[in-house]
Amino acid sequence: MSSTEQTSVSPCCVTGHVHEGTPLGKFEVLHGLRTYVSNPKPSDKQTVVIFIPDIFGVDLVNTKLLADEWAANGWKVLLPDVLEGDAVPDSHLKAIAPNMRDKAQATLASKAIATAETAAALGPWIVKHREAVARPICEKFFDAVRADPATDKIIAVGFCWGARYAFLMAQEPSKVDVVIANHPSFVTDADLENVKTPSALLKGDHDDMCTDDALKGYETVLQKNMSADKVLLKIYPNAVHGFTVRGDDLVESEKKQKEDAAKVGMEFARKFV
Repeated sequence: MSSTEQTSVSPCCVTGHVHEGTPLGKFEVLHGLRTYVSNPKPSDKQTVVIFIPDIFGVDLVNTKLLADEWAANGWKVLLPDVLEGDAVPDSHLKAIAPNMRDKAQATLASKAIATAETAAALGPWIVKHREAVARPICEKFFDAVRADPATDKIIAVGFCWGARYAFLMAQEPSKVDVVIANHPSFVTDADLENVKTPSALLKGDHDDMCTDDALKGYETVLQKNMSADKVLLKIYPNAVHGFTVRGDDLVESEKKQKEDAAKVGMEFARKFV
């Protein structure tokens, strides 16, 4: 991808499946942002995991359930509304691209309609939430968490759109101690050239937003500043964009990959916190 910030979105960005389950955390206003907090075992000093969501924001049940999963493994998890109430409605999960099981059956006409509807709905959203707007919001929140005396280490976990901002928070001087980038979107080499924070990058080989070659290129850039053990790249076969948070849990293979990605991310983070 070029160094120019991307302002278009592929239909795969709005493809996915809403998961079943009741989130265990609760919303609080934290450092000026409505924030989903999952922290079953609070303590005086904690490693904090900050989720930076995809375009569907903090109210997508899938993301809250995944936050609970990380919290159940011993971390305090925060999911701040860095989109300030302007998330893309989860109705687009089905309205634009119903589900990956149907993708292979899509006709040229239906694909063209999906592309047109996606551009109309999401093009303006991407411009509205460009870096000049979104980055200061993220930076203010991360700085406040870092300044909290109860914070030990910080793990930034980004999804799609949010994965780029996880890397931006890791640019020197880094605000975080580990980055987990799930199917990153809109990332440029320039975003990574000043990153020296241990980073894991996970995506599927059917990701229309990020090719395998692009991901390997990101790995190369990161390894210029870090030893190989501090950069993890994993490409999942037959997995699509958004699989770590929007994969279809009614399809066993997708469910297993979603669970494995969470496990890989947590194991990588433990190595450095």
